[in-house]
Amino acid sequence: MTSLLQGFAVIENCCSQAECNAIASRLERISGAGTRCLLDNDWCQALSVTLKNRLVSAIPDIGSLTAVQCTFFNKTANNNNWFVAYHQDRSIPVASSDSAKAWPGWSQKEGMTFVHGPDELLSTMIAIRLHVDDSTNDNGPLRVIPDSHHKGALTPLQIESLVQATREKVLTVGTGGAIAMRPLLLHASSRSRTMANRRVLHFLFGPTELPAGLHWFVSTPIR
Repeated sequence: MTSLLQGFAVIENCCSQAECNAIASRLERISGAGTRCLLDNDWCQALSVTLKNRLVSAIPDIGSLTAVQCTFFNKTANNNNWFVAYHQDRSIPVASSDSAKAWPGWSQKEGMTFVHGPDELLSTMIAIRLHVDDSTNDNGPLRVIPDSHHKGALTPLQIESLVQATREKVLTVGTGGAIAMRPLLLHASSRSRTMANRRVLHFLFGPTELPAGLHWFVSTPIR
């Protein structure tokens, strides 16, 4: 069993090389830095179920959750090579409604509506970052502040203070491996120093029901 007590876990060999090759071939159809709407594809929805089934013995908490979003991004030294400062993932995809517009953090991106989830909800959610390529020290690996998810939603000043006071941990993982993390865990990544791809599928798993009349955004599978 893998503990998320510190807010994260590295799990190798979630998918085989052949499975990663098949995923990579599908990702070739996506242009630009990536997309937040990958769960619209039926193959991605099927993959989310496969990952959940493979991870539930290691991470029992994921057993009661369902995939609500999948974001794809790729980072290389010559393209889409962004720096990501320390932050928390507080936005969740919800069905567009008048009540959603009243929630903090309301925004619309790629046709999806997002709001900031309450701490109580975010503390139950799990993100699974499936790596289609090796994540190394040279291609902008994930960096995290252990235990920071226990502190709830943080202000920019609180984030800066915590980052300065705590030793970060760099997380690397091989092709087909995954990083499981709580959304409120402080995380960041540097620019890549290599031309090789660093493709990641970031699955967000949450409870089936949302509070206060909110509903998850429902993807329409593209076959």
